[in-house]
Amino acid sequence: MANEVKEDMKFRVVIGSSHYQVEVNDPGIVIVNGRPYHVDLDQDSLLVNKRSYEISSLQEENGLPTLISVNQETYRLEIEEAEKAAPRRKIGRLKEKEEGAITSPMSGQIISVEANEGDQVGKDEVILILEAMKMESEVFSPKEGRIKEIRVAKGDMVNTGDVLAVIE
Repeated sequence: MANEVKEDMKFRVVIGSSHYQVEVNDPGIVIVNGRPYHVDLDQDSLLVNKRSYEISSLQEENGLPTLISVNQETYRLEIEEAEKAAPRRKIGRLKEKEEGAITSPMSGQIISVEANEGDQVGKDEVILILEAMKMESEVFSPKEGRIKEIRVAKGDMVNTGDVLAVIE
């Protein structure tokens, strides 16, 4: 495995059925699904937030690992470069009490957007579907109204509290 992770890289990593958005902007900092980690890679060890992992690449394709061993457990990776991966938008956190904001109840990936901007929706109508920990969860309209804004798209990774849509 390479000793250095290139800076200013964005890609999506799939391990089994779990998807992770990964960004490397600063040396020693890797952002996974919006959460920063201090990372130091040295030969066959990886230090993440001061916790050590024994790591080795078992198989590579185009210079990127596709099969790795972490603390003697084997993981198959699928790495999708940023230009091929679903875009990650600045979704934004709830600003105090943003009127009509529909927020994410959990971290996960948007697998379907069921409403469009401008649509009239009823109370408890499905706005979108979110996948977290291999389970699909429907996100419902909290009230009757018109969809003013949809802030996410299929494939986006979201965190708990992110504003997904705004209804008026």
